[in-house]
Amino acid sequence: MVWLSTWVGEYMVSASTWRIVSICTFIPVVAWWWIAHRWVMWWGLVVLLVGVGVVGGSWAWHGSSLPINGPCSGDATVRTDPTWVSHGVGVVLQLRGMRYRVIAYGSSGAHLAQRLSGEHVRVVGTCRETAGPYSRYDRVTHVVGRMSLTSVSEEFSEGSIAIRAANRMRRTLVGGVRSMSHDMRALFLGLVIGDDREQPRSMIADFRSSGLSHLCAVSGQNVAYLLAALSPLLQRLRRTSKLIAIIAVIGWFVVLTRAEPSVLRAAVMAGLVALSGAFGWGMNARTVLACTVVALLILDPMLAWSVGFGLSVGATAGLAWLSALLGKIVRGRGVVAATLAAQIGTMPVSLAVFGYVPVISLIANPLALGVAGAVMMIGLPCALLGGGFSVVEPLVSACMTIPVMWVAGVARVASRFSPHGTVNIGLWLCVVAGVWKQSRNMARRHTDVAG
Repeated sequence: MVWLSTWVGEYMVSASTWRIVSICTFIPVVAWWWIAHRWVMWWGLVVLLVGVGVVGGSWAWHGSSLPINGPCSGDATVRTDPTWVSHGVGVVLQLRGMRYRVIAYGSSGAHLAQRLSGEHVRVVGTCRETAGPYSRYDRVTHVVGRMSLTSVSEEFSEGSIAIRAANRMRRTLVGGVRSMSHDMRALFLGLVIGDDREQPRSMIADFRSSGLSHLCAVSGQNVAYLLAALSPLLQRLRRTSKLIAIIAVIGWFVVLTRAEPSVLRAAVMAGLVALSGAFGWGMNARTVLACTVVALLILDPMLAWSVGFGLSVGATAGLAWLSALLGKIVRGRGVVAATLAAQIGTMPVSLAVFGYVPVISLIANPLALGVAGAVMMIGLPCALLGGGFSVVEPLVSACMTIPVMWVAGVARVASRFSPHGTVNIGLWLCVVAGVWKQSRNMARRHTDVAG
């Protein structure tokens, strides 16, 4: 309901003026409801949430300041890591609180190519409001205009302590696997920290056609592996210290992975799980997911239009609601059940945006997930080790190349044999029929046992 009301808010221009009032009303009411457990107020809370969603959606589209139209200059913050676009460098810069998309050439592009997200540079250029076929995508990602650069200073600022630490760690990670081939290093960084900027288009197409593209989008899987890797240290801490450490690790990982929508969803869910365990709230996965979505949509209503956020929430919803049931139907085949549940959860978004859900993913995911998970768990510390001690870097690169090549090979082979069109639809119908038959047989066996 909050998600739908946020969408509706786009068409209610005047509602944006109530943003502060709605938030100031929402916080104390929810706090009172949570502490006092006034269940009789449930429908009142739902009405309030819908109102907050409408106001948030309206504010997201109509409450922002107008971009500069004309000459602009000053200290700009780099908001995305630079990517090569044709013969230029593409990046998003934030100037005076507003974000502008930039494609820089020549010396300006060369200077920006050396920077990372969160760093500051002095720029001179011309700004204008965003327009054209990609203007809506820009607005969803909080970009309000375009900037044509005249010059970019060679001097720069590294940003806050957290930004400096994250960027230095990213550079160390890259240095720790520099002996890997370009494509394998690009895939390794995608698996570990979601940095897929240097992946060739053929590799991106293979992962999409095989249903494995989610492996290069950092999400709850990466957060879970990170916490699992640190669990021997975390288990030694007392409850309060452990909670603080978990929250700190999650926050650091969000900064390291650039706070992508899927990362935000995973981080907030992990934080709520940690709080639930520390204070004995007993929240299950569905409650945690619902609270996470509501909180994030209130903080950033534009997430309601984010494809990455929709896919991440859909996959998690499928796992939370369907994986246990499907696990019983497919007789304990956990990876198959989880893959099928996640595919069902993401299917509405995938069909609406991409028009295609590859059935081959039911085979590709079980083959690739275990190996990719191992890379996600040990890749980060191993790459840091290789970056810190150059003598072991060739060994780290060689060891990481083997599992990364396996994941790339699974994606390539699955993409080659992935059916399309009516064949793909027919095979999905066969999967549905098989699951339905298995569920019927399971229900019949239960009935016979009960009789």
